[in-house]
Amino acid sequence: MARYRKGINRVTTETALAQARSALESGRSFAKAAMPEEIANSWQRCRSMGLDPRAAPEEAVVSHRELTAARQARDQLMRIVRPELELLSSQIAGTNFMCAFADETGVVLDAIMDPEFSASDCARAIRPGSVWREELRGTNALGLALHRRRTSLVTGGEHFFACHAAVSCVSAPIFASDGTIAGLLDASSEVAERQVHTAALVNLAATNIENRLFAEAHRGDIILQFHPRAEYLPTQSVGMIALDQAGRITGANRASARMLPAAGFATAKRFGDLFREEFQSLLRKLVQGEIVRLSEWMNAGFFARLHPVVPPERVAGQGVFLSAPARVRKARRHRGLVWDDDLVRDALRVASRAMAMGQPVCIQGAPGTGKTAFAEVVHGQAKPDTPLIVIDCRRLSDGWGAGGLGPSSRSSPAPDGGGTLVLENVAALVGESAQDLGDCLKDLRQGGDNWSVLATDRGGQDTERLRSLAGMTMLAVALPDLAARTDFDKIARAMLAHLSPDHTLSTKALRLLAEMDRPGNLADLRDHLRVLAATCPTGVIRDGHVAQVFPPQDRTARACQKCEGTPIRRQRGLEIRRMFRECQCNTALTARRLGVSRNTVYAHLKD
Repeated sequence: MARYRKGINRVTTETALAQARSALESGRSFAKAAMPEEIANSWQRCRSMGLDPRAAPEEAVVSHRELTAARQARDQLMRIVRPELELLSSQIAGTNFMCAFADETGVVLDAIMDPEFSASDCARAIRPGSVWREELRGTNALGLALHRRRTSLVTGGEHFFACHAAVSCVSAPIFASDGTIAGLLDASSEVAERQVHTAALVNLAATNIENRLFAEAHRGDIILQFHPRAEYLPTQSVGMIALDQAGRITGANRASARMLPAAGFATAKRFGDLFREEFQSLLRKLVQGEIVRLSEWMNAGFFARLHPVVPPERVAGQGVFLSAPARVRKARRHRGLVWDDDLVRDALRVASRAMAMGQPVCIQGAPGTGKTAFAEVVHGQAKPDTPLIVIDCRRLSDGWGAGGLGPSSRSSPAPDGGGTLVLENVAALVGESAQDLGDCLKDLRQGGDNWSVLATDRGGQDTERLRSLAGMTMLAVALPDLAARTDFDKIARAMLAHLSPDHTLSTKALRLLAEMDRPGNLADLRDHLRVLAATCPTGVIRDGHVAQVFPPQDRTARACQKCEGTPIRRQRGLEIRRMFRECQCNTALTARRLGVSRNTVYAHLKD
């Protein structure tokens, strides 16, 4: 009976909305009770601005130069947003969806969409460079969130313009540490039923970005995390307050405002204006890695700790592993990689479990299979809030231990909580450098700093070398070559989305790319995609363009069928194909250099 009533209520609501929609389009007064209040108010604003719901909205798109300038001006923000956008797209993955990021003016700067959605009319409208402010596009989630400064959901017929009725959208604003809107996240789909669930994911992604922006904005400050429940301190729901060394408040995130009394929070200037405890004595406990108890002046209790991500400048001063910057680097953030192959997922599960138990792990695979990126993922699952240091053993020469990385250089302890040490190319270690590394690893294992060790190699001898260096028994996991992976299509699409959000790959283009020989695996694929994005106009990269830019070697090493029977014609055909390769598969340039027409070049490349 309850389900029946729910169905009746939904039908009634849809009927009321349809009637209100009819009234809107005919210019009559519509029933505001038929829809959420914010939608009704938005319709009124759109009407007052002279928009016609039956007409097509203005095709508001900034120029390519303006789009590039907007992206460059927000480069740091976009580096933070892109991983969250990729994660969000994987969480809501299904049919007919897209995720987008827009700046504070409503201009879409980045988007990820599945192939089905990319072929729709909606995809052509919601593309990088398009502007989605309410006065231009009518009622839509992105424009409404920008106007209301809060998460907004607009489904189907709630859009002001009738041509947008096929899509449902949810958008959440991203706030900078000063309270201004830094940008917006948007998820759109032609499947309206899952948008309520999607809204929760979009809100979480926006919060993650806000907290990272807050940490970046207050990198030189003391960042205090607090929550009524201690187990929630590692989550993104924590309140964060930034303070200077004297206890003066320099910033606070939105969660802080929700947890603390509004009146006191609005006027607070110092730590003591919010909490009963004495700041300096509390700070001495916090820097030791303790979780402390706080009480605000209305007697509500909280658990608190310092922000666990140690800024690079602090790591450089405290951690022994960054004392030789010419030979040691922090881990990179690898973009455009997915791990959806069965073998890779199993290796990831085993490696993460082993590392969580303190077991050293050796990641084996051919060059370019993503071993270091895989190590970063393992670290992120097992120790997400601790430093990750990558050492390329090829760059360590004899004697470095005494002045840089060895235990003798440990003038101060490593950061509390330890971290992960990734050793690349261990087989390159010889002589004193091998002994120095062995001594350092033994010191780590015995010093109680809780540092984990991951290694990468091509299999076999490197694992044995580690065992001889530090007495370690390594658990080995293997990564397959790119050609053997079942998730090639997802990898290629994700890489291209990061390299050039304005391009997509057709199914036939993916098949041609998958058939190419790549000794460098992922590195070669990334290079191939860069070339395609640079040479192909914005839009879909098709198989014809792939075949033109990367022709099969056997095809360019022989003449076409029409030329094979005549020596002179064969020589001429081979010359055209040779010049085509030298000209980086540029047909027009080949024709100019040989003094022939482009049609002649095409004729010799057909087969």
